[in-house]
Amino acid sequence: MSTTDDVPTPGAPGPDPGPEPRSDAPLPGHEEPPAPDATAPEDSGGPAAPGADDDARQDYARDDEEPGEQGESTPADDEPRPFGPQARDAEDRYRAETVSSATFHEAFNNAMSFGGNAYTLNVGTAKGAELQRIRLDATETARQHQLHHPVPQQERMAETLRDHHVVTLVGAAGSGRESTGIFLLADRCGSDRVSVLHSADADLLQALVAQARRCLKPGQGVLVGLGSRRPAPSTLRALSLLAREHRSYVVLVVDDTRTDDDLPAPYAFRHQRPEPRPVLDAHLRSELETHRARCTDRDRCDRARLRRFADGVLDDTRVGGKLDAARSVGWIASFARNIAACLHGPEDALDVLLDTPHEDLRSLARRFLKLSETQDPEGEPSATEAETHHQAVRISYVLGHDLPLSDVLRMGTRLSAEMLRAEYRESAPARPVFELDLDRLVAPGMGIAAEPGAHLSDNPRRARLTDPELMPAVVEVIWHGFGWLRDPLVAWLRALADDRLERVGARAAVIVGHLLRHDFDGVYRDVVKDWARSPSVRDRRYAAMALAVAMAADDPRLTAQVARQVRDWAGSPRPQLQDSAARAYGTQVGTQDVPGTLRALQDLAGRPALDPYASVAYSTATLFLAEGGAEPVGDALGRWIRSADGHLPRHAVRTLLVLGPLAAGPELPSRPTLAHQAMEAPGREETLLLLWQRALIDPAHSGQAWHLLRDWVVSADEDEKLALFLEKFALRIWPPGDRRARFHLRRWVRLLPDAPLLARLLRGLDGT
Repeated sequence: MSTTDDVPTPGAPGPDPGPEPRSDAPLPGHEEPPAPDATAPEDSGGPAAPGADDDARQDYARDDEEPGEQGESTPADDEPRPFGPQARDAEDRYRAETVSSATFHEAFNNAMSFGGNAYTLNVGTAKGAELQRIRLDATETARQHQLHHPVPQQERMAETLRDHHVVTLVGAAGSGRESTGIFLLADRCGSDRVSVLHSADADLLQALVAQARRCLKPGQGVLVGLGSRRPAPSTLRALSLLAREHRSYVVLVVDDTRTDDDLPAPYAFRHQRPEPRPVLDAHLRSELETHRARCTDRDRCDRARLRRFADGVLDDTRVGGKLDAARSVGWIASFARNIAACLHGPEDALDVLLDTPHEDLRSLARRFLKLSETQDPEGEPSATEAETHHQAVRISYVLGHDLPLSDVLRMGTRLSAEMLRAEYRESAPARPVFELDLDRLVAPGMGIAAEPGAHLSDNPRRARLTDPELMPAVVEVIWHGFGWLRDPLVAWLRALADDRLERVGARAAVIVGHLLRHDFDGVYRDVVKDWARSPSVRDRRYAAMALAVAMAADDPRLTAQVARQVRDWAGSPRPQLQDSAARAYGTQVGTQDVPGTLRALQDLAGRPALDPYASVAYSTATLFLAEGGAEPVGDALGRWIRSADGHLPRHAVRTLLVLGPLAAGPELPSRPTLAHQAMEAPGREETLLLLWQRALIDPAHSGQAWHLLRDWVVSADEDEKLALFLEKFALRIWPPGDRRARFHLRRWVRLLPDAPLLARLLRGLDGT
């Protein structure tokens, strides 16, 4: 039965304790329970005889612990502990103390009763802070001690606890702070002497300091969770002195809510989450061993089979993704139990577990961004500048997946300026200066950032998400959940398109594509339309990319809307819009219908407005590489190169130069794909011959064409079939005795004397 102890306020007059107990009176640990009306049995004895109290203390001395609990003493150094690690300090002993009967019964009558090993201590006045001390199960504590995986600086934490009797662990929720604290206490005191101190009141630490004599027991360890309340250095010093005096040990756990590093030395440490894979390994093998001990089918649960099962799970790539997204050490332990449960389940039980997302991405995004919905009196969202800046950096991190962190920080600074401008309706500071630590703002274990262990060699270091689908989830959360962020977000994306690095501008186009899925008309009007009409080739490329990202959503309504918009561009008299349409046809917009797209490209290529641009050629090359696109593109190039129109042959030659360096496949790395096509189909050889003849005499492309032809001839030295084909084909390209061909071949032979096909072609051109 759990009991309580009500202690009067220090310095305040306490209740009359009544007569001292007689030597033959039972002590508090052995008194009769109170009557049903919560009154104590009457004391029928008279005044105690002289020396009776001393005799009672001598005969009934007990450890200083809560009344009503069976006494226990610290075993000697040579006595083994029943559970877990040994206590380190042999001099730690419980101090004997007697409590008067009146004091005990008054405390019992005023206390709340809790099940298990919980104790309520009313500290201060009768309405003071209420402390609950819960002794942890020794067997479970010993198991946690065995499975615990060390965290950074754990040895220094243990030394601080040994020397100062107090250590503070400052870390994020889910980082395993409590497990580390329990390990340190069990390692110091023994697994059967660890308790958790809890209170619903805010002044828990002050109450602990004020009533250290009642709360701190010799040889015992106490874990105290303070939430986000940082203890002052003076309070830590006082608690350290008190814990040392009572030969007790205290671990304080504090939420890490700041971005500074000014932790009070020497008592506090930043607690980082342990590596998740060793944690999963330890817990999984422990769960499997526990299962083996209970399993009745010994043939299916021998140690060798369980070891193979655990090794196979840990080698599964899907497990790595799960661990990257794990937000807490407790989740990893639960994940290990779920894996162990799949051992004798259906064949697909493990696959179902590993393939099932562990959390809704939208909820994860909202929690990670910490976007404030607080409104000021005018109805606008309110936040400090630092909070706004940190939110902007978090948004940039997710939307900048796989970009270098230097790009992410620059993007975040720009977004912060736009957000501050929207919040305060005034110019944002040109150079905002805030504490910024990405390892804290986007820490692994929050479910967003992937574990950095596999990417520490990245140069430059990059933003990594546990799941790339977090990016569209964040876009949706911002666009639908926080309307005030729409204008800053659009202004930010327009600014990113002008960034000096094209990869940053391309990322802006991808984000705009995700926004088009949610508000096509509005986002097209505000961003994409201006990009499509821009004189900048980069902007037009971004417009085509945004439409392709939007179409990738596989929404039939959106697909039809994108296709209709590209047709409108193609039919516009504006050359910029025509070029934007040609670029869009080289994306998923065009690959869904290759024959129809080729007809549209042929129409665009026949217009003089697109002669300065290579957009038709690149889009045609994309269609050639699409599934089932090689044959229709080959036919289209045959029509274009034979056309009397002066524009179509030019685009056909550009397509040759774009496709020329591409290999036929991994099994034929030295064979150009166009040459392979011509070798397989004689009709394609004639088209390829016309393309090369036109390319080598076109003043705009002849230099690039001669260089590409040399690469083809040199690569044929490693492919006998290609060499036989080119030895005849190349001589058909040049007229007999062609002076330009002789000039280039002689120069190539001098530069590459070990290229036999070049020498044979030169002799064939000379007729020798």
